[in-house]
Amino acid sequence: MSLMNKVSIVTGGAQGLGKAIALELARKGSHLVVGDVNLEAAQRVTEEVHALGRRALALRVDVSKATDVNEMADRVVKEFGRIDILVNNAGICQVISIEAMTEEDWDRVMNVNLKGVFLSSRAVMGVMKKQRSGRIVNMGSVAGKVGGIATGANYSVSKAGVICFTKALARELAPYGVTVNAVAPGVIETDMTRGITQGDFTDYLKAIPLGTIGSAEDVSHAVAFLVSDEARYITGEILDVNGGMLMD
Repeated sequence: MSLMNKVSIVTGGAQGLGKAIALELARKGSHLVVGDVNLEAAQRVTEEVHALGRRALALRVDVSKATDVNEMADRVVKEFGRIDILVNNAGICQVISIEAMTEEDWDRVMNVNLKGVFLSSRAVMGVMKKQRSGRIVNMGSVAGKVGGIATGANYSVSKAGVICFTKALARELAPYGVTVNAVAPGVIETDMTRGITQGDFTDYLKAIPLGTIGSAEDVSHAVAFLVSDEARYITGEILDVNGGMLMD
């Protein structure tokens, strides 16, 4: 799978899954735009991308703000001339009961995880339609299919929304040669999940037929496939990466 000279945007690309995805796409030949609220961390990722011989740009982006994502899209077109790939990875997670959840808790997670996917996709879809080509991959979650595992309901509902939005956007963009898919990870070892589990994944292993916790690279390989030419006839798909934890 080659992504040679493609131009990719990865939101939330400064760490965790986003960083792994950005570096995997760069290894496949893509130039990278790393959008994140943490500009310093994003710049460190772009240094690694440069070391792989690809062009890279770090941008401070709050995906919950339309002005930020619109400016990001405009900057990418100005710098690179096109947008081939968007990976909507930016997201936040909260472990909290519904009873303890405030309106602000609910809105904050929805604004980043769901509204952010809508805003970022809307910002690039005009460019992709004009090109009559493009790939969008959204980050779902097994939590969005089963109502959560250890996460708060706001996170689970936001990811369920991402799954539905993926299908709606796939239908709208299909006539323009643009595919839209999502990856739904299960239990993946990242800083976020280590914080939730205190590094003890024993209970989760019992529910995973493959008997192991996933890695960020497992997710990045799935994303790289979905944005490749090999996946040109796949759209509206929710690709589970969960070791068999959920089979549907």
